[in-house]
Amino acid sequence: MEIIGIDLGSNSLRGVRIQVIEKESHKEFLFLSEYDTTVRTAERLEESGEICQEAKERIIQGLLTLKSALKITSQDKVIALTTQAMRKARNREDILQAIWDSTQIQFQVISGAQEAQITALAPKIAVQKIARTNPKYQQDCFLLVDMGGASSEFILCGEDMDLAKSFEIGIISAKDRYKSIENLLKHKEEFLKPILAFIQECAKKGKKAHFMMANSGTPTMVCAFKLGLQTYNARAIFGLELTREDFAIELTKFLALSKESQIGLVGMYKADVVPFGIALFACFMEALEFQECLVIDEGLREGAVIAHTLGLL
Repeated sequence: MEIIGIDLGSNSLRGVRIQVIEKESHKEFLFLSEYDTTVRTAERLEESGEICQEAKERIIQGLLTLKSALKITSQDKVIALTTQAMRKARNREDILQAIWDSTQIQFQVISGAQEAQITALAPKIAVQKIARTNPKYQQDCFLLVDMGGASSEFILCGEDMDLAKSFEIGIISAKDRYKSIENLLKHKEEFLKPILAFIQECAKKGKKAHFMMANSGTPTMVCAFKLGLQTYNARAIFGLELTREDFAIELTKFLALSKESQIGLVGMYKADVVPFGIALFACFMEALEFQECLVIDEGLREGAVIAHTLGLL
C-alpha cells in the first residue's frame, strides 16, 4: 500500500510518497519519492491576519507541481495536513476551498498539540536507527525542536509518554515581528521565557532531555551549507550533528554574501528569512543549554502517513 503525506506549513510545502509494508508484528515505511518547495504561507500574516493572494497562488502552483512530481492520481490515498498559518488565518476556509477547487487536495487543519504528536512519530523511528550505531543516542528522553514559519513545536519524547507544546514564533513570524536580527536578539527573552517555563514544567514531571534533535528546514539547511552541498540531499544530512558554533559560522558566511548570491543559494522566497531562522534556532540552543543538536529531515509529512496507518488521524 502506498500513501502520500503532505505538509503545508507556514513557510514550506513538503510531500512524500511512502510504501507501507505490513509485517507480522509491525509496519515498515519505505520512502519512494519526495518533493518540497517554499510557498511562504505566512507572508504578512502577522500584519493582516489573513493568507495573502500571492501566498495562495504560490500554494496552488506548488501543489500542482507536487502532484506531478509524486505522480498523484485520484486513486491515491493522500493525507494532507496544514498548521499554524491556517490555524491563525481569518480567511482559511476560503483559502482551503480555493486549494480544493484547483488541486482536488483536501487539507485538515490540525491543532498545535496534534502537530507536535504527529511530527514526533518519524523522528522517534529515526533515533532508534541512529542509536543502533551511536550509543550516545541510546537515551530514554530527548527534545525534538520543529521550527516552522509561524510556530515552533517543542516535544519531550520519552519511552512512556511525550510532553509537547507549540509556541507562536517561527522564521517568518520572527522576521515580520522583529524586522532585524539585532532587534530579534534584543527581544529574545520575551519569546524564550514561555519556552523555558515549559521545559521547567517538564523537568518537574521527571522529563529531562539528554540530547536535542532538530528536523526543520533551518537546521537541515545549515547542515547542507556546512557540507557544501550544491543540491539538497536529505539522506546526506541524516544523523549529522551541528554545534552552536556551526550556526554562528554559517550565519556570518550567509550575511557576507551579496543579495544576488543569497538568492542563488536558497531561492527568492527564502533568502530574506534564512538569517532569522539561523539566529532563532541558535537562541533556542543557547537558552536550553545544548551545545549541539542531532539533525534529520523527517517530520510532519512522514508523520502524517505513520499517523494514518496507526489510526491516529
